[in-house]
Amino acid sequence: MKSMKQIIGKSVLGAAFITAFFVTSSCNQFSDAYDSNELVDKETLILSPDSNELIDIAARKGNKVTRPVRITLEGIDNADGPGGTFTGLMTHLGKITGVVAPGEVYAEVVGGFKFRTIAGGKDIIYAANGDEVWSTSDLTFIFTSETTAVYNGLITFIGGTGRFEGASGFMEIENGALEFVGQRPDGSPIGAISHVGNGKITY
Repeated sequence: MKSMKQIIGKSVLGAAFITAFFVTSSCNQFSDAYDSNELVDKETLILSPDSNELIDIAARKGNKVTRPVRITLEGIDNADGPGGTFTGLMTHLGKITGVVAPGEVYAEVVGGFKFRTIAGGKDIIYAANGDEVWSTSDLTFIFTSETTAVYNGLITFIGGTGRFEGASGFMEIENGALEFVGQRPDGSPIGAISHVGNGKITY
């Protein structure tokens, strides 16, 4: 176990441990992907008969709303460097892909370690339409063997693009599973992960 921890210490276990992040659910769970508050306000199209004003047909985004969010995710570390990639499903985004930022082991616990996104980094979740959700992770891993571990923790949303610009919120990770499936040229392990997460997102 000691040698494995040393290997992990060298590795940034790339972010594949993260995320965050995302969602098995039926099509109904994704039906709110386009909310009514993003449609054109009908009042902007009503003008008095003698009005010379131009019609404003620009969609106006409503106030931010907090919604439940769920994710299912499978990811793997990059084979030639820090970070990783993942695929999955996430409420409000549909099918997702993403990249995990480099991370770091920042503390040891009984039987395992704590892992987080390196300061200034972010995981990027890509929605089916190209919008992005950004997040960071703070996870606790407990070894179940020399090559496997379970984990839980928190994914925090820190922004995004498109309809997720300024997004905030969190997901609590459940049923996280890690397995070392290979080794990089520098001797550090390559990890494959999977998890489910539930929480809230505001956008």
